Amino acid sequence: MKLFHYLNFFIIFLLLVAVCVVEEVLVSSSLTKVQDSCYQIENYILDKESLKQTDIVLMVDNLEYDWIQNEGKLCYLVNHISIKEISYEISHLKSYIASDDIDAFKMSLDSIKMYCHSYLHFMGANVHNIL
Repeated sequence: MKLFHYLNFFIIFLLLVAVCVVEEVLVSSSLTKVQDSCYQIENYILDKESLKQTDIVLMVDNLEYDWIQNEGKLCYLVNHISIKEISYEISHLKSYIASDDIDAFKMSLDSIKMYCHSYLHFMGANVHNIL
């Protein structure tokens, strides 16, 4: 009878580990993809004097589309309030393109990268989540 209890405990423990690993993979891949898109945009605008270019608009639109797709997955795993700042900053990027404010655009990109970097550190799987 005790063997059955130990076996159940082991199965539950493996299930919890598997859920934490899936969470880690989804969260880190989603946030890393957004962060990489921000680096790509940042590198592209280094020598640009104006944001009103089709390539920049398309890059921001792709960033927004990727984020919307990933945000839907992340809402099942993390608190939506914790990740809404990235959505706000992406909407700010679009308004900065319209006003052609390069400095504010760069600051908003830096904010998105900072949010992604900090979320990658505290939204992953760890021993505390498993226990």
